[in-house]
Amino acid sequence: MSHECIDTNVIVRFLVETPKTIEAQFKGVFSFFEKLESGACIATLPDIVLFQTYFVLTSHYGVPGPEAAGQLAQIIKFKGIILAEKNITLECLALLQHTKTDIVDAWIIAYSKFKKVSAVYSFDKGFIPHGIRLLKVE
Repeated sequence: MSHECIDTNVIVRFLVETPKTIEAQFKGVFSFFEKLESGACIATLPDIVLFQTYFVLTSHYGVPGPEAAGQLAQIIKFKGIILAEKNITLECLALLQHTKTDIVDAWIIAYSKFKKVSAVYSFDKGFIPHGIRLLKVE
């Protein structure tokens, strides 16, 4: 069974526009996401698209990181969303909502939790409070 992918611009339009202000060519985005939420439509959300959406929301649109992470977490929970590592991604977004962690570190922490990774090659001491040892780079 094949699934179509969702691109960053579709998610961004859904999150930053309103039905009253959106341009006519993009209006279908709201009914599309209703279908995704109910499972009437199924689409794959690639990890890279999720991360780019977070970046665009926070850097271009000025959405605070915790808010952007919360919005994306809600979309991931839609019945029609296919995501390769849904549990890891939801944990990553939860970290972004509740800690001062950047998105890549949040992903590594979440990945480590679910995949039982106990150490990382890094100079970033922010991993230590999450039970991840730093490995010496030599």
